[in-house]
Amino acid sequence: MQNHLLILPKHQNRGSLLTAFFVVLTLFGCTPSSPSAPFCRTAAESLTIDSTATGAACLVRTEGYVLLIRHRLTGKLDFPAGGRNEGESLQCTAHREAWEETGFNVEVGEQLATTASGMPIFNCIADESLARLPATFDAPDWAALEVIQLEKSDPFLLNKDALRFADDLIPLRDAYVKAGKQAKPDQ
Repeated sequence: MQNHLLILPKHQNRGSLLTAFFVVLTLFGCTPSSPSAPFCRTAAESLTIDSTATGAACLVRTEGYVLLIRHRLTGKLDFPAGGRNEGESLQCTAHREAWEETGFNVEVGEQLATTASGMPIFNCIADESLARLPATFDAPDWAALEVIQLEKSDPFLLNKDALRFADDLIPLRDAYVKAGKQAKPDQ
């Protein structure tokens, strides 16, 4: 009978491997799954389904700031955004991703800009409770695997190094300005 042993690098032992294994299981096993996204709320006249874009982003503007997520893997800021499900409109992708990453049931409006990678950025409006929150606050429990925290940032004080994707800085600023022109008087 042959013995099969796990060969580890000299600087690791079975205890540290076992600990790492349990940490991964805990993260994946104990992180609550995202509740189902609320019904897609869109103010757009027509939903964009036929497009080559594989994902969509939300620009959520609040009192001179934009709501961004701090991404767990990179520690950098990013739009609430993500991949598109089969048959899903881009607006509903932006809505679902905003819900999954921020917990806000936004209303998705017109497309404001496109990132350098081709992802459309939509004007997303959150309810007034966002304005009452501090500059940084916790993401919903279900988003903890991907998001460290949520931050309200001035897009003109950010530099490209603060963003997960440096090429998103100009589209972020352009979208912010365009959203301000479309804002309702009470926003």
